[in-house]
Formats: sequence, structure tokens, C-alpha cells
Amino acid sequence: MDDSQKISYNNKPLILTTNAAGYIAGERVAKGYQSYTGAFARNFRLALQHLDKPGALGVIIEDKDIDSLWQELYKLYEPIDAGGGVVINEDGHVLMIYRRGKWDLPKGKLDEGEDIADCALREVSEETGLQHLELKEKVCDTYHVYSQNGQTLLKHTVWYKMIGTSKDKLKPQEEENILEAKWIPENELREVVYKSYDAIREVLSLSGFKW
Repeated sequence: MDDSQKISYNNKPLILTTNAAGYIAGERVAKGYQSYTGAFARNFRLALQHLDKPGALGVIIEDKDIDSLWQELYKLYEPIDAGGGVVINEDGHVLMIYRRGKWDLPKGKLDEGEDIADCALREVSEETGLQHLELKEKVCDTYHVYSQNGQTLLKHTVWYKMIGTSKDKLKPQEEENILEAKWIPENELREVVYKSYDAIREVLSLSGFKW
């Protein structure tokens, strides 16, 4: 069985896979990605250097053992878990937050001993001020790497659909650098999603939104 996972690095895809040819066949844009074979530290170093280049489209690292690829990545980035929400109100609008110059979806780090679904509900409430949330089905998992306070981190986020209401007052969490929380109608998503991240566009698409 083939196994592949996308990790976002500087808003570009790093693909870990057991079958590079199969992944490329299913993702036409991946034909332009740089490819490496083997779960070796050198390949990861070269891959990240390539992704730092302005014109780089993406990178694929292939190994017959997907766990070996993950273990090599864990040597570079400390894994953390998070939960997030695609919140839809009674008008079908989706809730988005504006932080660090990008439109994003609310999410946050899992507390010790906390259930991931409870984490998603708590973080959405804390980041947006929503008090009435109904948890629905899981949407997907995403992975992205970033640096924070001198640490290099690999964040695994579990995304859920949620139902909220515009009757709740939105209160963006200032201590998390959130400048705005806003309900976005689907017909206005186009101008918003391209000021977002690739992974967020993917989450919205898997949630049924089009633009």
C-alpha cells in the first residue's frame, strides 16, 4: 500500500512518500517538484535548502519505509499536536481570522491529557470569542513546520467542521496576534483565500467550499 503525506514548509509542499511515481501521477503539479530517494539526513537538508529558493515548487522524498521518513523529520522538528475548526454559521458563512498578514482558520495547541476534539472547540472559542459551538465531523489532518521562540516545530493539526452562530459577538484573541475575526460569505472567499496559506485553502476545499 502506497503512503504519502504533505508537509507545508514556507507555504510550499514537502511530500514524504513510499511511491514518488504514483504520487506524481495523481498530482500533475508534482512533476515540477525536486525529488530525493532515501530517508537520509542529507536528503532532508537538501530538500529544505531547495524549498528556501524563491522559484521552488515543492520537494518529494521517497523511501520504502514511511516511518523512517517521519523519524528523520522528527530529528529536525519537534512534533506538536493541535486542533482547529472550520466554523459555519446559520447563513453558510465561514469564520476566518486575520493574523500576521494572512487570513487563517482558528486552531491551537493540544493541552496535556486533552482530547483533540475538545482542544479544537476550546481553541476556536478562545481565538474568536464564540461561545456556542457544535462539533461536527472531522475534515482532515494537516502538517506544517515553523520556528517559534528559537524552537523548530512540526505541527500536526486535526480539523473539524463546527456550527456556530453570528449572534455570538466575535472577539479576536489579541495575545495570539489575531487582529480580526470575520464571517466570510462563500462568494467572497476568492479574495480572501489567496491571502491565506496553501494548507488552509486545502482544508476549506475539503470542507466543501468553492471559490
